[in-house]
Amino acid sequence: MKSSERGIRFGLDTSCVLPLVAEWHEHHEPTTKSYRARISRSETPVIPVHALLECYSVLTRLPHPLRTSPDAAAEVLTKYFADVEIAGLESNLGWFVIRSASVLGIGGGRTYDAAIAAAVADSGATVLVTWNVKHFLGCSPAGLQVVQP
Repeated sequence: MKSSERGIRFGLDTSCVLPLVAEWHEHHEPTTKSYRARISRSETPVIPVHALLECYSVLTRLPHPLRTSPDAAAEVLTKYFADVEIAGLESNLGWFVIRSASVLGIGGGRTYDAAIAAAVADSGATVLVTWNVKHFLGCSPAGLQVVQP
C-alpha cells in the first residue's frame, strides 16, 4: 500500500523519541507540541526499531538522578508507543544500507542514521522528524523529507 493511500506517515528518530518520554529533556515541550500537531492532523507515526532500542539504552545508562531502571524504561516506552508501528530493516535492506554507505563513504555512527532513514522510508513514511537534520543529509533515501519538530 502506498503512503498516499494510507495517509501521511512520519518517522521519529531517537532525538525525538527520547524528548517525548522525558519531561526533563530540553526538547520535551517543542517535540511534544510537534508530535501532537501531527497526530491531530491524522498523520501516522513510525519509529525505527533502532531508535526505540537506542532510547531504551539511553534511559537506562544516564547518570543519576536521570537514569531509569530497565523495568521503568520499558514501561514508559510501552505507555507512549505500544500502538505505534515499529519499522525494521529486512536483511536485504540492511545489505543495501551497507553497500550504499560504503559507496558514499559513510561509516561509524552515521551508519545507524542511514539505517533509521531507510527503515522510515521503507515503512512508507515520507517525513523523518529529528533534532539532528544534519546527521541525515547525504544518507537518506530519495523522497524522504528530513525536518525538525
